[in-house]
Amino acid sequence: MARKPTEFDLEPNWHLDYRDIATLPEDRVVRVRFLVNTCAGALVLILAIVVGWQLFVRRDVATELRFWDEKIALHHQEHEELLLLLRDYMNEAGRIKDAYDLIHAPFIPSEFVLSVGRTIPDRMTVDMIGYGDGSVTIRGSLAEPPERASRVLGRYIETLRTDPQINALFGDISAPSLDRAKQDDLFNFEIVLKPR
Repeated sequence: MARKPTEFDLEPNWHLDYRDIATLPEDRVVRVRFLVNTCAGALVLILAIVVGWQLFVRRDVATELRFWDEKIALHHQEHEELLLLLRDYMNEAGRIKDAYDLIHAPFIPSEFVLSVGRTIPDRMTVDMIGYGDGSVTIRGSLAEPPERASRVLGRYIETLRTDPQINALFGDISAPSLDRAKQDDLFNFEIVLKPR
């Protein structure tokens, strides 16, 4: 059975409500506005920190650049002197390497020159014998008519290939050039001998 209300039972609102609900702002709108303002403020703060950091780094880099430019200007003369010394060192090192290569050549230069002199044809002269990059180059001139010059040079190369002393040292013997000299009856030649 249902209970009958008494005079002591209170109503849910036991006091008078004088609020005008229609004119009061809603709580939810205030919260959204607060969150938007907080996020915008945080974004501005982060951007300010990033820009400040970039300005600090830029100033620091500019200071370091000025410092190193001063150091470069201070030591420029020493640098130029060191470059000159390095160039002289490289020239001397090249000479030492050439001397080392000549001393440790797979053949004795004087014996090679004697072998070339022993095998050379009558109308052929040797102007230069050079050794470098592991190969020997013989340059000279040949006083033969044009129709015989290439045959004489070819026979001389075959003589060098069959010579026991030269053949023991060099595996590839070739004549890359045979050119007419300024004089009509002379031909300039070049013979390259590569060691085995």
